[in-house]
Amino acid sequence: MGRARLARGWSQVKVVRALMLLAEHWGWDIAAENSLKVFVSRWENDTHRPGQAYQVLLCAIFRATPAELGFTRPVAVSTLNERLAALESVIEGLTERLGAVAA
Repeated sequence: MGRARLARGWSQVKVVRALMLLAEHWGWDIAAENSLKVFVSRWENDTHRPGQAYQVLLCAIFRATPAELGFTRPVAVSTLNERLAALESVIEGLTERLGAVAA
């Protein structure tokens, strides 16, 4: 997972914020920001593995398969595709908002 983050030039804080935004959009309850910072560090250092819900979120934010992120349990492709479509919708909405603010 750390390689996917670094390949995008993201900080761990950006990953945490992306997880929080996506989970909120999907109506999922996840850990608080401070806990997520610890989780991301542990996941990247391979001291802990993310649970299935976090695996789905991480696959969606990185637009990667479970195998590409090194997860042992695969996420259903149809579920991942639905989540990716939802994420794209969120990104489009945020882009529109930023454009309106910048104008």
